[in-house]
Amino acid sequence: MIKRFIPVFLSVLILAGILCSCGEKENTENSGTVVTDCAGREVVVPDNPGSICTLCPFSGPVAVMLGYGDRITSTCNNVARSNLLLEICPSLADAVVVKNSGSVNAEEVMNLDTDLIFVDTGVYSSDAERQKLDTMGIPYVVIGFETIEEQLNAVKTIGHALHNEEKAKQYTDWFESAIGLVDESLEGVTYTPSVYHSVNEAARTDAAGSYCAEWISHTKAYNVSTGNESLRFDGEKSYTTLEQIYVWDPEYIICNEAQVDDYILTDSKWEGLSAVINKQVYQIPVGITRWGHPSSIETPLAILWLAELIHPDSVNYDFEEMVSDFYLQFFGFTPDNELLENMMEGDDMRSAKVSNGVN
Repeated sequence: MIKRFIPVFLSVLILAGILCSCGEKENTENSGTVVTDCAGREVVVPDNPGSICTLCPFSGPVAVMLGYGDRITSTCNNVARSNLLLEICPSLADAVVVKNSGSVNAEEVMNLDTDLIFVDTGVYSSDAERQKLDTMGIPYVVIGFETIEEQLNAVKTIGHALHNEEKAKQYTDWFESAIGLVDESLEGVTYTPSVYHSVNEAARTDAAGSYCAEWISHTKAYNVSTGNESLRFDGEKSYTTLEQIYVWDPEYIICNEAQVDDYILTDSKWEGLSAVINKQVYQIPVGITRWGHPSSIETPLAILWLAELIHPDSVNYDFEEMVSDFYLQFFGFTPDNELLENMMEGDDMRSAKVSNGVN
């Protein structure tokens, strides 16, 4: 059933890289591969990197998917916290966390004889951190995206840098096919249930034009926070108030941080909301990453999950079969019933934070 919905032509527009600067070309001097990263930089990356640092949280799971997990010797906190990723790639337990929420531990990166670094745009945009990266003299590839199209081009770039364009293309094809499958299922559906998305904190939510707002839009949901100008911004984060949530009174509340759904369902301040009264408050599943989070490799699963949740009588796919196919195809395992239940509840999927320089 799954293969029927993964046509090759679906990846053409996204892989064209119209909007994202990520790209590649071969180095004619044969001293490596030239990759144009998501900051528009041309970087010569080694043909066979033996020691990789994944400072970008998205690049860690992608590197594992592409077969380079055992070469990750240092990483960031978000990658190290993924219990499922460590189960898939046990060698990650030995990777040193060289970036938590603070600065990069450059000395540790150097001590590990690192050949290649993947870094996110947040680190690269810091003058101090960028100077640190330049001083190390290790090739680094900047990875960043704000849209799904840019995300898939970022996967293409990592795939080229790690010489596995075929697997990267399989992933982008699968992602697009999932969107196409949901579009096909919901064609003709006019009902757009209202949804409030809690991001990390109960009152943190989506702004219009954000990555999360985009993936939710593929499910024919009305994301209540995206049409409102009363959000408070703190950097890239956007917040609302409980009073405003009562004005919106969404039919569904979805939460991407474990236990936030329990808090909303049991705290008396939230009890008058329709979603709480009707027990329509849900944890977004957590696998290798929090599905649908801005750094998530599992966003296509989030789209499939939410579409089935709010339109159960309209979808024409087997959700559990799609989930199994995704993990088998890209990570070589099939979740059993116990693991699937833990993923749906977000239980025991992420460990506590660790400090820089600590395994």
